[in-house]
Amino acid sequence: MEDENFRKELEDLFRLFKRLVEKESLNELSGIDPQQMEQLKAFMAQFDDVKDKIKIEAVHVDPFTKMMISSLVKQMREQLGDDYDQFDEEERISPEELISQREEQLKDVTDETARCRSLLETIDEQLRNPDLSDEEIDALLDKRSQISSKLLSI
Repeated sequence: MEDENFRKELEDLFRLFKRLVEKESLNELSGIDPQQMEQLKAFMAQFDDVKDKIKIEAVHVDPFTKMMISSLVKQMREQLGDDYDQFDEEERISPEELISQREEQLKDVTDETARCRSLLETIDEQLRNPDLSDEEIDALLDKRSQISSKLLSI
């Protein structure tokens, strides 16, 4: 149970941090140049892809670190203020939109096979969501089939 709470706090930390980065302009984040900001955004996108595969139980995290993360999450919630109130409402985006965002993130990847495989992994991850509607499942399966066909022709 404690591990599950810590996992949720870590996810909140990354979501809040992403929200903070989106809210702030590059000029307002002192000490971070545009290249570092792009690297940070790429790291955040990668975390979204692997967060469900991370086994928190397998990683020993001392109580001080857990307390520090909890404190940081609280501070970021306060800093975001009113934006945090809309946080949960806006967090649910359609699977199709998520796939479109992932395609946009991968557009600069020159290896088409790697790009297709990454998209298939993202779609498969979305298909594991038990809250999907029949229409969302159909759309994801159609997109998956389309990408699989493309991958076979490469």
